[in-house]
Amino acid sequence: MEENGIDFVFITDHNNDDYKYFEDEKIFAGVEKNTPDGRLLLLGNSLEVISHPHNFDFDHYKWQGEFKEGYLYEFIDPKDVIVWNKVKTGLILLKNLFLYPFMRNITRKWNCLIPIDKWRELYYTRAKNLNIIGGLDLHVKFVYQEKTHGILIPSYKAGFKWLINIVYSRTPLKSKEEVLKSLKKGNLYLSINQNFVDIFGEDIEGIKLIGENIKKGGKICIEIPQKNRLVKLIKDNVEIFITNRNQVEYNLDSTGQYWIEIYEYDFKIFNIYFGVRPVIITNSFRVEDE
Repeated sequence: MEENGIDFVFITDHNNDDYKYFEDEKIFAGVEKNTPDGRLLLLGNSLEVISHPHNFDFDHYKWQGEFKEGYLYEFIDPKDVIVWNKVKTGLILLKNLFLYPFMRNITRKWNCLIPIDKWRELYYTRAKNLNIIGGLDLHVKFVYQEKTHGILIPSYKAGFKWLINIVYSRTPLKSKEEVLKSLKKGNLYLSINQNFVDIFGEDIEGIKLIGENIKKGGKICIEIPQKNRLVKLIKDNVEIFITNRNQVEYNLDSTGQYWIEIYEYDFKIFNIYFGVRPVIITNSFRVEDE
């Protein structure tokens, strides 16, 4: 946490919350449990998250229940990324092994495996009313075994860089209750490989955080510090705007559910981009009539 600049962490062990005996003001104990509906996380033993909704390889991950209002939806989990396409995962690993003497990174460009369009479609068709969150399931090991000193890919230190929930708040979050409240409201975006941006809405009422409603006629503002980035604006699951500019303002002239996806790319030739892979997915802004 300290080395990666992370403020708060949830630990959700399988079917027990024993970490509660060791938690402090920055680390929450929770639980990951099987229910009749499927796998559910309880963050801080209170905030319910539908876990692994895109993992269809194991019966206990297949969500059979309703996508109830108040649940959060785990939009990205690296474990699901790995198992979604095992062949492609193996090919990427072989490529990285070949490049390892030069790049020194066995998990280089792992985010190219994220099937963002398919997962967005799944989310929109069954759970668009739910706020999203990202999970970092560090069971992705060279050998799938639960042992403390096994070979981990990624290591726990490196894994903490893979996916972070960046929470927006009007005042500093000082307590666990405030963190849980912001997560429930969806005031966050998912940051992959420590990519960070400034994103907010604005309307006649003032500044709006990610996850809040914006009045029609307002706008979304985006500022990106990194180069080689593509911004996509999605409305009701349809891509309506794309740009590679680092500063963007988009006027919201119609109601609907909007969210932003940001991608990195290696290079472009004319208007063709190469090596495109996601680095930011926001929760949605819902635009309503004035």
